[in-house]
This record gives sequence, C-alpha cells and structure tokens, in this order.
Amino acid sequence: MAEPEPNANVQITYEADGTRVVTWNRYRADGSPAPVSHRHPDALSHHYAPGDVGEDVHLYSGGFVDDRGKYFTGDVSIIWRPSPRVHVSGTRELSEDDYGDLFPETARTGLWSDVPEVLVEQPDNLVPQQPDAPYSSEPPAVSYERIAHRIVGELGDSSSDLDSVTFLIPNGWEAHDGSYICNPHNLRHRWSGRMTTSGDGWTVTFDRVQEMDSKAWTALRDSAGARFTHVGCITRTDGSTFTGQRALQVLERVRLGLQLGLGRNTSCFLPVGYRNDEPVWALWRTSPVDPYTRVHSHWLDPTVASAQLSGLLAKVLDFTADEVRREALTHALAYYVTTNTGIDVALGVGLAISGLQLLSFFHFVTEGTYSQTAWETQHPKTESEVRELLDAMNVSTPVPGHFTNLAAVQARLSTQRDALGTVVYMRNHIVHPVKGRPGKYRLREWAESSILANYWLGLALLHLVGYQGEISSVLADGVRRDGDELRSVPWAPAASGTTWSAGG
Repeated sequence: MAEPEPNANVQITYEADGTRVVTWNRYRADGSPAPVSHRHPDALSHHYAPGDVGEDVHLYSGGFVDDRGKYFTGDVSIIWRPSPRVHVSGTRELSEDDYGDLFPETARTGLWSDVPEVLVEQPDNLVPQQPDAPYSSEPPAVSYERIAHRIVGELGDSSSDLDSVTFLIPNGWEAHDGSYICNPHNLRHRWSGRMTTSGDGWTVTFDRVQEMDSKAWTALRDSAGARFTHVGCITRTDGSTFTGQRALQVLERVRLGLQLGLGRNTSCFLPVGYRNDEPVWALWRTSPVDPYTRVHSHWLDPTVASAQLSGLLAKVLDFTADEVRREALTHALAYYVTTNTGIDVALGVGLAISGLQLLSFFHFVTEGTYSQTAWETQHPKTESEVRELLDAMNVSTPVPGHFTNLAAVQARLSTQRDALGTVVYMRNHIVHPVKGRPGKYRLREWAESSILANYWLGLALLHLVGYQGEISSVLADGVRRDGDELRSVPWAPAASGTTWSAGG
C-alpha cells in the first residue's frame, strides 16, 4: 500500500496581508478531529543538498574541460577529508597527439601554483542541477588519462544582476531561540531554526537544516568531522539587484562575523545566485573549517544564540562597510581564532596580547585623537597600551578567584601586579627572552593565562564592532550550564556604573 503524500489533507489559506495559513487535523482518542494550524514560512532551500557528517557533496557529473583545454568526463564534489576542498575526477581517451602533452619539456618553477579551474557544460546557461549519484563508467578500453585533484570553478557571469544568493554554512551553531520554519515538502513538520539580520543595506537569513536536531549536533561534535548545518541567503534590503562580485564581498564580511560569534573557522560555501528564480551563477570554492566544538572563551549561549548572532552580524556588516575597519577586524580576529582553536597555550598568551595591542592602537590612534608619536611616548610598554583599552571598555583586571594557577604566579612575583600585569609578565618570557630566565611556568599556569587573555581579546573585538547585546559569563566559577548567566557587555548602557571584573 502506497504511503500518503506528506501534504495530503493539508488545507492552505491566505490572510489579507498574504500570510499563508497551513491547517490539518489531528484526531483525539474518540476519533473526533482537532484542527492544528501554523503560519510559518518554508525553510530555505539550496541548489545543493547539505549531506551528512563527512559525506561528500556531489556538485556535477558529466563533461568538463580542464585548465589545459582537455575534455574529460567525470565528477566534481566537495570532499571533507583531509581538509575541505572541491575535487574533480574523470577520465578521457588519449590520441597520439596527446602523448607529448603528458610529458612537458619544462617543469613548474617557483613557490606558488594556482589552483586550476574547470569549465563544465551548462545547458541554457544555468547552473546544472545536482546529480543524484556520481558519474559511473569504466575507463576506456584504450589508453586513457585520469584526472583527480583540487580545483575551483565559477559558473556563469559574476558581473550579471542577481536577485538573491543562497549558500551553505559548515559546522555552524546550535540555537534554541530561532523563529519557526517548515519543510515545504511536508508542511506539517516545523522547527525553530531561522535567524535573520540586516546591516549596511543587506538582509541575511540563516535556516538550520531540518536534520540538525540535538542528536545530530552531538554526533557532529563527537566525530570531530564536518557537515553543512545551515542554509543562508543574502538579498538587498530594498529589493534591488546586485552582482556576484558584490555578493562575495558581503559573504566575506558575514564570514568574519560568524568567526567572531563562534570563535572558530567557518565560512559561506557554494554561493549560488538567482535571477527570476533561475540559478545563473555559482562559485565552487572552499575555506578552512574547524570542528564543531565549544572554545574556552566562547561567549555565545545556545538558549539565545540566534538573538546574539543577529545583533552581532548586523554590527559587523555596518562596521566592515569601511575597508580600513574591515582590515583591522580581519587581523585582530586571526589572533583570536588561532588562540581558540588548539594552539600551544604559551604561544596563545602572546597572540592574544598582540591582538589587544593591535586593537588598542586602532581605537586610540587610527580612529582616536592620539598621534602615533604621542601614543608611543605615553604608552612605551605593552601593558600600558592594553590597560588603556580595557579601561575604555569598563573592564577591571583582578585575577579571578577560581584561576588558582594564575594566582600562584601572581603570588610569586616580586612586585604586586593584577591579572593583566601578571599575564603580560608571563608573555614577555616568550616574546622577549632573556639569558638565564628560562620558561618557568607550568602548563596550567600558561593555560589560565591564555584563556583570560583571549577572553579579553574576544571582548575587545565585540567592542570594536559596537556590539551591545548580552553574552554568557564564560569564565564564571564552576560548571556553566546554558542560559545560567547572561549579562550585558561592560560598555553597554545597561552596565553603566558597574565595572566588570576579569572573570565576568
């Protein structure tokens, strides 16, 4: 007996403002109907299905031309191991004229080589539909050449006008406060999965894919693997068109915001541009992706993560509209993410303090009233530079009471220092080594110093872009449970009159 259609017996009506109302019946124990309805929009769809943990995502099967102008038949896919990349594989028959090309007279010289591009067949100048399965055929019986390597590919014209661009996010975020969306192929199935934000004239929407329930997040974390967890979409807020070139610039700024929000590497993969609902442009390219995990100084809280990220991304889009500001955020964020994602804890102290120095100079000199000469005269030492920034952020710097290992270092110093002074003193041992002064700190002492310094750096990055929302008290004493402690950032009006401690 055939299964009923998922949307069978579902009634769809529309309210005066165009809102869709979906209604169906559930049945009580006595058999009487109990109408159920919702007004949730369809979840975003993307040209390419997201796939499961570690599962290759097939993008194309058929004929393609490589960077030498040779025609092959095969597949293009995103593969996750050993690192995310767009991978091409295929074969072609060889003729006598080909053999000379197989053995070039001159070898490649120099340090760098470009990632080759491929050209694929595009019926009607549209982005080809995702194949149901990889291309399957035996190699030619005669002599043949096989190709298998990393590539990039652009389909269509990035300078043409687009109405919208959709994309995929790998290893995104878990949030329990998203607005509701439903499966367009099964309107009865709905979940809390949407986040929307706007900034600098752009509207960005993210929908968590239906499969990412709590079990899927646990499996993703435990596997240390990768998968696409969210579908995204960008449009102009006023409804105007834009080019693929502009879309890539905006997606790079979205990437910066997500990295600040998550404390690790992710990006906007596989952008596909639409005009009149037709896919006319796409880019096959990848970026580094870190495993889905929670980092030590991670300020995002799953209970309110949609609200937090929405507020942050709006600020980042506005802030990075200026190229100088975008560059400052990019460099400082590199210190933050690198320290968060598994670097040696002693080196992490140095990186975090260097990031704070960079942001202090940007705040007080690049965008402030100090001249460079006056700044260097008044702040000849690293500690003074960083302290002025933390003071401007309303953050005080005692050693947190539960950072017992850092407190032990503080107690051993011959001069009285607070947490910042202690951290900078330790940092100087590896940045400015002196004969007869070996590295004399234990692992846990370096670790607590690194955690605290990078926490300050994370706060400074939020301050840089003007974020005013709540963050989680990630350095609070004891085991933190999601939603236990949320507080306004120290420079927000709600925090006026209260100075934050280092362990806030």
